[in-house]
Amino acid sequence: MESTGNINPPTSGDRIRHWRRVLRPLGWWLVLVLILFTIRTHQRLSDETRIKFGVSLGGRELTFDTRACIDRRGIESGERVPLGWHTFTVLHPKGEPFTTNLFIWYGEHDFGVINLKRATGMLEIHANPPAEKISIRGPDFTLELTNSSGVTSSVPTDTYAVEVNYRHLRAGQALTVLTNAPGRFLINPRFGAVQLTCNQSNASFQMVKADEQILEAGEFPAMIRNVPEGNYKVVAWHHRNQQEQSILVKAGITNDGAVQFLYGSVLLESDPSGVAVAGADGHAWGYTPLRIEELPVGHWQFHLTQDGYESALVMLAIEAERTNAFRTNLVSINYGKALTAAREYLAAANYDAAVDAARAALQAKPNDSDAMAVVTKAMGKRMLQRAEAFGKQGDYISGIKALESSLESLPESEEVRQLLADFKKHEPEQIERLRVERLERPRKVFDSLLSRYSDAGLFEEHELKSGKPVKEVANAVLDALKIKPAFQLTKQNSTIPETFTIEAEQELSTYLATSAGRRKCLIVMSQTRDDETVILFKVLEYKAEAVEKFSIGALIGTPVDVKYIPIHSSRISKLSEKLQAQIKTGVSNLTERIQAANEQLQGEKH
Repeated sequence: MESTGNINPPTSGDRIRHWRRVLRPLGWWLVLVLILFTIRTHQRLSDETRIKFGVSLGGRELTFDTRACIDRRGIESGERVPLGWHTFTVLHPKGEPFTTNLFIWYGEHDFGVINLKRATGMLEIHANPPAEKISIRGPDFTLELTNSSGVTSSVPTDTYAVEVNYRHLRAGQALTVLTNAPGRFLINPRFGAVQLTCNQSNASFQMVKADEQILEAGEFPAMIRNVPEGNYKVVAWHHRNQQEQSILVKAGITNDGAVQFLYGSVLLESDPSGVAVAGADGHAWGYTPLRIEELPVGHWQFHLTQDGYESALVMLAIEAERTNAFRTNLVSINYGKALTAAREYLAAANYDAAVDAARAALQAKPNDSDAMAVVTKAMGKRMLQRAEAFGKQGDYISGIKALESSLESLPESEEVRQLLADFKKHEPEQIERLRVERLERPRKVFDSLLSRYSDAGLFEEHELKSGKPVKEVANAVLDALKIKPAFQLTKQNSTIPETFTIEAEQELSTYLATSAGRRKCLIVMSQTRDDETVILFKVLEYKAEAVEKFSIGALIGTPVDVKYIPIHSSRISKLSEKLQAQIKTGVSNLTERIQAANEQLQGEKH
């Protein structure tokens, strides 16, 4: 049996459902790809969505203290911002805030430079009474006011230094002015006046504040105005006296400050007179009889002292407008104590102290024979002591003089006589030694002087003599060297006994006032005998030679830069007649001057 089923051909609906099943995954894949692409594009464009801006204040670009916000969140120029509606704000302490609402879409948003308006606030200063000067100083605003009671003004917000000055008061404060918070400075000082007077003329004062600063200084009388209320100190001086007093200054009135120097005087007399008077502070007032004026009222102490007398202490109460008289007899220092001390010093060979102590005893007891004997013996022993010291030095001449003086005080001293005889034996040796030293001194000093000049040996030495003392000869030669053409003194010395050294020079010039040469003179004057002074001298002549031989000055005979060559055959190959004449002229010139000086001295003698 054949069986048949119902097999229906596919309809269009079946085909559609078939393709839907086939294409649905592909569609979902395409949707996913589109979503990913959209997300990626959004991310890329969001990264490029940024805001750029600059900020200036009053035309000046700001780089500090500026704060920008997007929806109260801080932001910097060039930073990314989210899409959508936002509130953009720029703040600066010295500027008014800038705020705007904006919609941010993809891309860069450049606001350019945002110029903030300078913020202002109120500054109020009130001074009562008006101040001599009000100073307001800020970074962008400065104001100076004189004789002003203050100011109320709109100023840029900032911190200001405010100073208010009166004659005797200065007040200052730092004020911060904000937009909604004005800066206020109120000063209402209380002033009074001070009338300072003194009962003495030519008195001066200083009015000192509590912090020891000087408020005012000058001379009495004085009216001081605009003095701040409070406590002050007035320091007053009259001659060498000073006093201080306090003064309370009350506002709105004239406060009196009266200073009084109350004086008395004292008359001090003593026996003996001429006693030194000193105060308790050591001030020396003078010598009795003594009258001291202008002593401030009160208790005073005076010390009276005199060599050879016990000091006395005087205590007086000085009263105003009165003279206090006081007389005292000083008690002499114990005579026996002074004489005992003198004898002890004499025994210890302390002759100076023995003389002083014995003289103190004589002051206490004039013409006392024992004290005078100690003085005489001590002085004789002292001269003997000096003579022995002279003998150790080989100075018998001085020793003989000391021994002769000692013998006057100790005429019976065998020791002095024996030593005097011994010294006189050695006296001729010393006289001869001194005579030889005196004769050799000119040569030794002259050789020592020449040793300092390397060229001195090239020139001749000359000698003259004078019958006048060396000091007179030296003064005359110095005067002679001043005669034109004058010598310029380079050194003079008289430290060696009976000897005088002179070093001088002349500069020789060309017709164009450049150097043509130089002349040095070395002179030693020494007294060899009581009636003879030896004069040794040399004249050193130098030729000026150009340092640059081929310079214009050298070619025309007037070089500027020169060196000096000794005029001698060992230094110059050929001595011209001119150079030889220079040597002769120098010697004859100096010789004539010295001879003329000596002749003048001889003429003065006659």
